Amino acid sequence: MKRIAPIFILIAVVCIAALVLQSCKEEVVDFDANNCKGNTAFIQKMGFDGQSSFFTTTDQKIMGLVLKQSEQPGNPNARIVKSFQHPSWKKGGWLAPILIDEGGNIFTSPAPFINILDNPISNNNTIYRVDAASGEMQEFMHLPLQDSINPQNPYGIIGMVYLCETNTLYVSSVAGSRLHQENGHIYAIDIKNKKIIDQLDHVDAMGMGISYGAGKRQLFFGTGRSSDVQVITLDASGKFSGKPQTTFTLQNLGPRGDDKVRRIKTDNNGNLLVYGIEFNFNLIAPREKQEMLYRFIYDESEKQWIYQQNP
Repeated sequence: MKRIAPIFILIAVVCIAALVLQSCKEEVVDFDANNCKGNTAFIQKMGFDGQSSFFTTTDQKIMGLVLKQSEQPGNPNARIVKSFQHPSWKKGGWLAPILIDEGGNIFTSPAPFINILDNPISNNNTIYRVDAASGEMQEFMHLPLQDSINPQNPYGIIGMVYLCETNTLYVSSVAGSRLHQENGHIYAIDIKNKKIIDQLDHVDAMGMGISYGAGKRQLFFGTGRSSDVQVITLDASGKFSGKPQTTFTLQNLGPRGDDKVRRIKTDNNGNLLVYGIEFNFNLIAPREKQEMLYRFIYDESEKQWIYQQNP
């Protein structure tokens, strides 16, 4: 039997070890603002100014999605010049989250703020899509319904964020949750194929945001049950990597000291802008709450997010 020279065995072992180490090496990603919101073409077709127009679902007198043009963009108290509502924008009843993808298409979902007559519980996990060209709203997909319907909780989808790099839509739903049972989910959805590619279970995420800080692609979220902010890494395909970890908290910060996360954004410098509100988890969603802004910066030496008291 022919013997294999020791030098070749050594080379093979070194090569295998190198491949293993390379595959186990943690992915490092460059900073990205993750801001790819496209222009919604039908706005101009309807005679609206794209710079001073906005979509809203918070008009308590008009159910559904509404397009408005403001006299002073960015000023919530400015006079509304004109407004428009496509007939299809009411088909989902009262709506809440609004998200626009890179193609200018709008995603939203039901939220029974006024009553459940126009928002049946069986429809609370439905995602709607408004076509950027035609302006027509249609059902995009139905997320899984829970095994048991809880009449005390008429809510389903309460948050959406979008990862531009992978065209992945992250949707949080509290459908099936109870006062003392966290049965919600965060779904990762491939919007091109209308397919759920991953999900986190037993999470009632109320506010979410995506960051490329710390050399990672990460999803941050807070729940209505505590002031903690959790984070989970996203891989190159948009799926969840590892398990959620508590990374910082709003506890003892701000005027109230126990705010919950309503939304999370990343500024152009990679800092996290966390908007907190007063909230007690009673399955009653806040419609208009005064927000408190908390800014967190990443400390490279300490490898952690630090609260910046005077931004």
